[in-house]
Amino acid sequence: MSRKGKWLIGGILGVAVVGTAVALGTRARGDDKKDLGWAIGKAAVADVQVEVTEIGTVQPEIKVDVKSALSGKVVALPVREGDVVRKGQLLAAIEPDVNQAQTLAAVRRNVNQQQIDYLDAEKDYRAKEELLKAGLISVEIHRAAETRYRSAEESLSAAREKAGILVSSGIPLTTNPNQQLNITSPMDGVVITRPVQLGEAVTGAGSFNAGTVIMTVADLASMIVKAGVSEVDIGKIRVGATVMVTLDAYPKLRFPAKVSRIAPAARLQDQVKVFDVEVTLDNLGKELRTGMTANVNIKGDRADKVLAVPIEAVFHREDGEVVYVKKAVAEKDKAKDSKGKSPEPKATPNPRDAWKETFEERKVETGLSSISQAQIIAGLVAGDEVALEDPTKPKKKENS
Repeated sequence: MSRKGKWLIGGILGVAVVGTAVALGTRARGDDKKDLGWAIGKAAVADVQVEVTEIGTVQPEIKVDVKSALSGKVVALPVREGDVVRKGQLLAAIEPDVNQAQTLAAVRRNVNQQQIDYLDAEKDYRAKEELLKAGLISVEIHRAAETRYRSAEESLSAAREKAGILVSSGIPLTTNPNQQLNITSPMDGVVITRPVQLGEAVTGAGSFNAGTVIMTVADLASMIVKAGVSEVDIGKIRVGATVMVTLDAYPKLRFPAKVSRIAPAARLQDQVKVFDVEVTLDNLGKELRTGMTANVNIKGDRADKVLAVPIEAVFHREDGEVVYVKKAVAEKDKAKDSKGKSPEPKATPNPRDAWKETFEERKVETGLSSISQAQIIAGLVAGDEVALEDPTKPKKKENS
């Protein structure tokens, strides 16, 4: 074979060797990438601040729904939404319907009738008392007159008491057929809602009826923010906790506040149990209006300069909390024979256990948790790398 032919064969063999080496290297790098295909975080010293963020509503601390004691028609409505009112000021007048008017007339007539019966019984009793002293009637006759007198007195007292209850509620008992019920403001404040209109029929509030709200009067000098906190987070906050409130309408403004009240019982909201939390603002701004949406950020406990990991690194298991710590050297790269060669490859592991070549499951004891970090009390040291995804679960294939 000529020298030129030998060089040609040698070149072909060289290219083949280089190509094989490149292919093997590429596969090895591919395996390493697969092992390290999980997001990795690191344990480090940091400040952990517990925070609870909820959406609330701006509300007046004191507000009263004004209702009528009688059903009827609204015949006067001198105020409207936004008007400032004083205690005792006329808010509305109600003309009782036929049934209500008949009831009031019956109460009034009953008082008059009981008054007549009482005066008659009293006159008879006084006369019988004089006749008894003169010996002209028996004791039994006098006693019957006295019983009738005492009974009439009690009936009159009951009728007057019933009428007095109505009068004290502002319900008139006059003989005027055009009588009306005047509804006055129970407090100084501002009319924030007036859902009824002049001439509209309203239902009176009673034992079996909530009644129609004619208007709502509130004290706008004292505003609060009310939010529902999930039962999962309610243990993270306490009365007096610092709060920062922002409004959707004015996102650049910040309103310092404090938690003033936590409801003792939960209520159901969208199939979730929540506790109503009231937040009192330190300073009231003119921007605050009833019904505004407020973003409430409640500060809980804080731990400074403690060991922490990203919150995604902590997983809950039946026997406690664990993290998955990245091993310093993968198992397949640990051993080398005396000649520096890698050992023979082991049998292919169960795909479910493949993560064990890269990660070690380790139990930890956690402390405070913020939105982004979890305090580690025991189980890790600073610098430990941890998985931010559960490596025991199959990783979703990414679209190529």
